[in-house]
This record gives sequence, structure tokens and C-alpha cells, in this order.
Amino acid sequence: MSEDTTSPPIPRASLAPGLVPEDQLALLWRNSIAPYFDARPVPDAEHSPQLPEIHLYNLGEMLWAESRFSAQIYDRNPQWMRQHDDSDHLLLQLFVTGENRAINGTDEFVQQPGNVCAINLAHEALSVSTDAHALTLVLPRDLLRAELPHLLDAKGVILAPGSASARIFADHFMSLRANLVHATLAEAPILTRATLALLEALTLRHDIASAASGQTAFKSACRYIDRHLGNPDLGVDDICRHLRFSRATLYRLFSAHGGVHEHIRRRRLVACFNAVSSPEYRHRGIFDIALDFGFTSPSHFSSLFRRHFGMAPREVRDAALAGGGRLAPLPSPGSDGEDAVRQMWNWAATLTGQARR
Repeated sequence: MSEDTTSPPIPRASLAPGLVPEDQLALLWRNSIAPYFDARPVPDAEHSPQLPEIHLYNLGEMLWAESRFSAQIYDRNPQWMRQHDDSDHLLLQLFVTGENRAINGTDEFVQQPGNVCAINLAHEALSVSTDAHALTLVLPRDLLRAELPHLLDAKGVILAPGSASARIFADHFMSLRANLVHATLAEAPILTRATLALLEALTLRHDIASAASGQTAFKSACRYIDRHLGNPDLGVDDICRHLRFSRATLYRLFSAHGGVHEHIRRRRLVACFNAVSSPEYRHRGIFDIALDFGFTSPSHFSSLFRRHFGMAPREVRDAALAGGGRLAPLPSPGSDGEDAVRQMWNWAATLTGQARR
């Protein structure tokens, strides 16, 4: 296939010294990332902050960015999330230099050079970085659902530090950095498909035994199970079809947890316990509740419940009512700066996985 020399370049928006006045650069840079984070500099009297820089490329289905910045505090709190609820994307980041100490949801981790980490904007986030140079891939939630469902809830390191998989994906990031400036719009879908395929292969098919990838995949499977407990046909085939796991991969993920079927049964029983003991369900029949969570036989449900909790469902309900309420719930596992900023905002807000379809 001959190169398409008539296609325009991939759209890019940039903020950098020389493109905008230096006294405006920091504010414009901060505004450019506002759909994702509220950023403020870390006070440091010992040295002058480096001038920020960002180059954002729009590949249609995803965004890719190269940024340099001084030490910052990044905050994505509930108020910020409500203001920017159309930017709940997944950020995959590679720090070329510097580091970032982050809390994302309930996960704490450190982003360091060479590590590929996920920042999940569906969850609160707070981090403190040093002066840094970072590469970022912005993946919208619709694209994740369609192509990488096992990464929907990813947070923290997703490829084992120092592994061949981490090095290969870091090399891919650096290759995008070198080639996107020359790439054409006609090539954007090819680059997107190649990046997604490589990411799927490294995080799932060949690196599932690594602690980081295995944990991410396990959490995704657990999340899917908890959302579909009411489906009586929930099982290995359904989970594999949705998350695009092989049966062998799924069995391996749950081998230390008693197996897939046992995990589903435990989660159903815990859900039933919490519902039976809740005042809001006190007027519903116990087996009606069990049906809601995938049980189909009253006698089988009662037997499993008693064996698991040492009490019959009716005894749990009576104990909750006698105590005046519910028992303690059981746990669940451009041209100028302003134009560039407006472009970046627009891309963040309208990025979707629907472009290809």
C-alpha cells in the first residue's frame, strides 16, 4: 500500500515556550488539563519551576499527550468530578523523568520512570509530582468497554515493573512520541488499533501471571460478577465472553479463591445476607430476595445459606429486627494559547469510543 500523501496530519494542539507568552503559560497549561484535574504548583523556594509544555494529539478514538511540568499537586475531588463528569476516562501514563505519588480511589502507588500506570478518572484522585516529563494515553470509557473491558477499573501499575511487557509498551509510547508529529489522519485508525491490540496482549494474554496484570484482571472479573448476580446463567462462559478472557485465564485468576463458581456462590450468599437483614427488604419474601440474586431453588438456597453463615435466612432476619435494624453488612471484595486550551477541552469532553463504529 502506498503512503497517502494527501491526508492531513493528525490534529494537534500545543502549549509550549515560544508559542505563547511565558507569563501566561502556566495558567494556560493548568486550564488545558482542567477537565481531568485541578492542578496547583508545589511551593519550592529553592529553585524556579520549569516552564510547562503540552502537545495533545487527537487520534479520533483516543488522545495522546506529551507534557512537561514542574512539581504539582493534582486533585480530582467529588466537586471536580461533578463539574467534569464527561471526562471519566482512563489515563495510561509513562513517566520519562520524575515521579508522582498518587492515591486513586482506594489504591496508592508511585509512578516512576519506566512504569506504565493507570489513573482512573471514574474515581477520586490526589497526587503530588516532582518536576517531570510524562507521556499519556487518554482512553474513553466507551472504548474500554468495547475493546479492553478488563481495564475498566484499572488503577496503579498495570504492567509488572521491569518486565518485558512494561519495557515493550514503554518503547511503544516513545515510538508514538517520535512518529505522531509526522503521522497523517488516515494513519490514525491504524495506530489506534495497533496500540489497543498491543495493550490487550501485554495486559491480558501474555502477562496475566504478573502481579499487576493479574490483579487488574481479577478486579474486573469480580466487578462484573457483582453487577450480574441476578443472572441465573452467570458463569464461566458469560464472564469470558464479556471480558474476552480464555477459560484457562479465568480459572487461573480464581484458583486461589476456590474457583469461579465458588466465588459467585459466595457473592450471592453475601448479597442475600445483606438484603435479608436490611429494613428496606423486610416486607419481601426471603426466597423472592434469593431469586433476585440468581438462586432458583428454595431448599438449595436455604441449605447453602445455613452452611455458609450457621443460621437460616429467617433467623438472620429475626435477629436484625430484634436489634432494631440491619445487621452489620458483610464486606465486598491551535494557533494561540487560548485556542489550544479550548481545543483540548473540547477533545476531552467529546472523546468517545463510538468514532470507529
